[in-house]
Amino acid sequence: MLRVITLDYWDTIYHGASVPVRVQRRQEALSRMLTRMGHPVPPDEFERLYRASAVEAERWWREEHRGYTTADRIRWLLAQLAIERPETCEHIDEAAAEVDASLTQYPPPLLPGAREALERLSERFALAIVSDTGFASGRAQDRLLEQDGVLRHFSATVYSMDVGHAKPRPEPFRAALDALGAAPHEALHVGDIERTDIAGALGVGMRAVRLDYVRQGGPSAAEYIAPSLTHLADYLTK
Repeated sequence: MLRVITLDYWDTIYHGASVPVRVQRRQEALSRMLTRMGHPVPPDEFERLYRASAVEAERWWREEHRGYTTADRIRWLLAQLAIERPETCEHIDEAAAEVDASLTQYPPPLLPGAREALERLSERFALAIVSDTGFASGRAQDRLLEQDGVLRHFSATVYSMDVGHAKPRPEPFRAALDALGAAPHEALHVGDIERTDIAGALGVGMRAVRLDYVRQGGPSAAEYIAPSLTHLADYLTK
């Protein structure tokens, strides 16, 4: 019997597209950090470094399946400037906090039907988030869920930066199953990416549904491809 549903975060519950003003605020936070450290960087050079850090973080996620932290990306950028900082650094901590704050200050929208779908699903199943974090931390993603009044639907939230591994690695899925006391055959994962969400869930023995609202991903090993969150809720509560 299906008891547990885990859901991806970006492009499954929230739109994952970058918000330009949020990117700008993050760049300003890192630029201020460098100035406080005594290493101001000209705007053109800083823009190049910031973009390069995003490319490297994408590589960590896509090739290494690594659950990197906000500080990891910041320290990579500093390393390109030959700047070394101790393990505890107030400047890095302040910049990371500003990156996190930008997510709730300039939030992405929930996907259409998300509130209603989560309400319906939570009445029948225990819910958990299994999400690969980007620049902002899992704590920031939790705060956004709370700000939008939907955190209450989730019994657990599992983020790659906290587990140390990203999907399709089994660790994030197993962490969610452990948190909810569920066996893989009692759980189903919903996500938008075939490579990470569907392959990862099936790899640990869970069922899987792909949500194709933001992107259409072609053939799928999932048992169902939902065109919207409303269709997803209909499928899982019928």
